Amino acid sequence: MNLVVIPFHDWRKSEKEGFRTRDVHFIRAFHELDGIEKILVINRPSTPIELWAKKFSKDLRGEVVLEKGKFRLTKIDEGLYVADCFSKDMLGQAIHRQAWFLDAFGHEDYCRFVQKACELLDMKGAPLLTQNVFSFKMVSRLEAPFKLFDAWDNFLKFPAYQKFKGRLWEGYQSLSETADAWITNSHENISFFRKNFNPRRIELVKNGVRRDFGGDTFSEPEDLGQIARPIFGFGGKISYLLDYELINFITKAIPDASFVFVGQILDKEVFKKIIRRPNVHFLGDKPYAEYANYVKGFDTCLVPYRIKEGQHGGDSMKVYEYLLLGKKVVGTNGNGLEDLQDYIYVAHTPQEFALALADTTNARLPFPIEEHTWKAKAEKLVEKFKEF
Repeated sequence: MNLVVIPFHDWRKSEKEGFRTRDVHFIRAFHELDGIEKILVINRPSTPIELWAKKFSKDLRGEVVLEKGKFRLTKIDEGLYVADCFSKDMLGQAIHRQAWFLDAFGHEDYCRFVQKACELLDMKGAPLLTQNVFSFKMVSRLEAPFKLFDAWDNFLKFPAYQKFKGRLWEGYQSLSETADAWITNSHENISFFRKNFNPRRIELVKNGVRRDFGGDTFSEPEDLGQIARPIFGFGGKISYLLDYELINFITKAIPDASFVFVGQILDKEVFKKIIRRPNVHFLGDKPYAEYANYVKGFDTCLVPYRIKEGQHGGDSMKVYEYLLLGKKVVGTNGNGLEDLQDYIYVAHTPQEFALALADTTNARLPFPIEEHTWKAKAEKLVEKFKEF
């Protein structure tokens, strides 16, 4: 079986920072399945200014097997290929920023190149999985016997996308008409999408974890080793989802513990509102290959997200990574965490959160990891493709 996939994230970002997002986790899991012969990844278009700004190389790690004008097909590994589009519309991307991709994905010449790549790789008739609402125009133009949309999270609620919310709404509406089925990662999303777009079929497929996350050894990072214990750690992006008021409450309530944050700072306003007490430590973003050692070094893991307000129905991947490594996890009742309350501590108030941290015991059930690996979830999706 062959498969065409349109991920949300640029393949170069994953090569540079590590393959750590839902879309590429699925792609890697598909690639490792015995039943998948070839995968064609349709990378999002890019411009010279974007490559320069993000310090991305134009060349991917692999062998170029087809190049035609501004398009390129690279063999990344046996059975894994990435199609690229290099646009010269630098002004358009600079003006429209993220919204630029809504049109860039739909260019007929890129679609024709993808079809040519499928012919070259003998992949005509392969099912299509898009994990990117921005690609809706391309999805409508490409021919495939079955089209599946992975509507992970709800981008209509992302603050950064509010300026072009109407265009995104158009994308979801289009995919409800062109995709044979949808999957998403939370019950909240299923309710929202059914009410507003009524896709033909939508099912819950929550996030997972790689079985080999963290490996078998532990090497304590130098910057983490200098911090006093116990260490209550959060590994993830500093975004609008973080409840800075909750964080300020627990860091004050438990002054003898260290609170460590590892991850990118996406929302500077939220970051500024977190009080820099002596027991609060920001260690910055880390390559995914190193990140597991930080989680291993945490005594307890945190998921201090806002409750209800502004949530996009997500399902935190970091929780599965925490649980794989056997950590006690304390989180708020949102972002799908309520589905995991047999395995983690779910707090409804700041006081409950602080009490759960203060008690160092972990009385929750062992987590059934094998049911939640990306491989297991990829196998289920392959079965869905075969059904159609």
